[in-house]
Amino acid sequence: MKKISIQFLVVLCSITLVFSACKKSLLDVETTIPISTLDDYYQNETEAVKAVNAAYTPLSAIYNGSAWHLGDIMSDDADLGGGGGGDGTETAELDNFTITSFNPIINLMWAQCYFGILRANLVVVKVPQVPVMSDAVRKRSIGEGKFLRALYYYHLVRLFGDVPLYTNVIDVEQAATIARSPKALVYEQIITDLKAADTLLPNTNTGSNKGRATAGSAKGLLAAVYLTLGDKTNAALYSKLVIDNASSYGYDLWADYGDNFKLENENGKESMFEVQYRSGGGQFNDYGAGQKLNCFFAPRFQDVVQSRGYGWNVPTKDFADSYDKSGATYNTIIDKRRNRSMWIPGDTYDTYTHPAQLVGSPLGLNVKKYFVSIDNTLGDNGGWTCALNVPIMRYSEVLLTYAEAAGIALGKPYADQVRARAGLTPLQPSLSDAQYLEAIYNERRHEFAFEMHRWYDLLRHPNPNYFIDVMRASGKTNIQEKHRYMPIPQNEIDKNANLTQNTGY
Repeated sequence: MKKISIQFLVVLCSITLVFSACKKSLLDVETTIPISTLDDYYQNETEAVKAVNAAYTPLSAIYNGSAWHLGDIMSDDADLGGGGGGDGTETAELDNFTITSFNPIINLMWAQCYFGILRANLVVVKVPQVPVMSDAVRKRSIGEGKFLRALYYYHLVRLFGDVPLYTNVIDVEQAATIARSPKALVYEQIITDLKAADTLLPNTNTGSNKGRATAGSAKGLLAAVYLTLGDKTNAALYSKLVIDNASSYGYDLWADYGDNFKLENENGKESMFEVQYRSGGGQFNDYGAGQKLNCFFAPRFQDVVQSRGYGWNVPTKDFADSYDKSGATYNTIIDKRRNRSMWIPGDTYDTYTHPAQLVGSPLGLNVKKYFVSIDNTLGDNGGWTCALNVPIMRYSEVLLTYAEAAGIALGKPYADQVRARAGLTPLQPSLSDAQYLEAIYNERRHEFAFEMHRWYDLLRHPNPNYFIDVMRASGKTNIQEKHRYMPIPQNEIDKNANLTQNTGY
């Protein structure tokens, strides 16, 4: 999976109804499969594994071009930044909650998730029939297909609510008739797929297979899904299963929080699942092999990364101040995670000193978490992207999931384990249930800063008005109840008469 050319099945690009973002010129094409010969393709293990690899690739575009706009910039943790004016108007819509059904970021998420679902469906349906294939790789491949299908639907259902649900291989005409299924049924399918994946996937992968989904990935995501649904019993059950079997999965915390975000530690001991990137792909390329967050988040026009940085996804003052409720200055914060997550005034790198303010960042705050120095961003194609993977799930998330789901009596030691690495003291045992929940939310906010979790954490809070109250308190006053879900892309509604729009759009 890592650092190799990822295979695409070009036939999937012909299914343009729900995957209109797919362009042949953007794909690293090795095998072209005419749709008329699709049934003849899955004949051996090599072809089957290529099909599985193709099911992973939409994650690259999702995390390059959509997930951080939605998970970070729409939350109270970050604002657009950039150059102002017409720079990133589609992101400004999300930041200011003036979102329309024509937003290209929303459309990218929808299209790429369904692109991934179509490919995962092909794997789940076709791989069991491959005549020449080892049992171990067949089992792993089917598990990967089910895990990825669950992950793509999890993105969709949290963002849009009711969405079209299908698990078979369909053609364009069929796709044009599928209505939205109730979100409860979508979650039911997600849970079914993850439970199946847990039994099919290996505990670990080695060599060129590092980075593929594992049984631990499936259990961890299942725990997160149950937490989203408010099912703390099952969230605690599955997160504790991961914790109790961490050694067999190879999971542990890095002693230094910052070690999670180093090139040499990709797919390391704290990684449960991450998006695989390699250098190259060119500027502004959401669909290439390289990761562009490093360039987009770096301080604007500062010589720390290739192309000098664009300064998007700027931390808010509310977020920076949240590390210390007593109001201490930025440079006296005890929490070790903040200086690894953000550039703050006075930070140095080689001969560079971070200024007190920048275009798009009047407080001199920028995201540092994905920082890879200029020497490591040129890539094998001279692109302005880097090879650093992006975490989707880390072992610390399972610890905090259990801490939240199990409650203070059983869960506090696991939250304290995460806090200890950050240089913080244990939580007070006398906290009320409400105070403890807020403490865990605060812990998640800092542990997963700019890892695209925050918006979804706000939405899943047991207080249904929590996301509105928090966002308005942070200064984003345009937010309304309708923003619990995003609009269904208008171009998809135009193609499918059975698709309905979310309320308020």
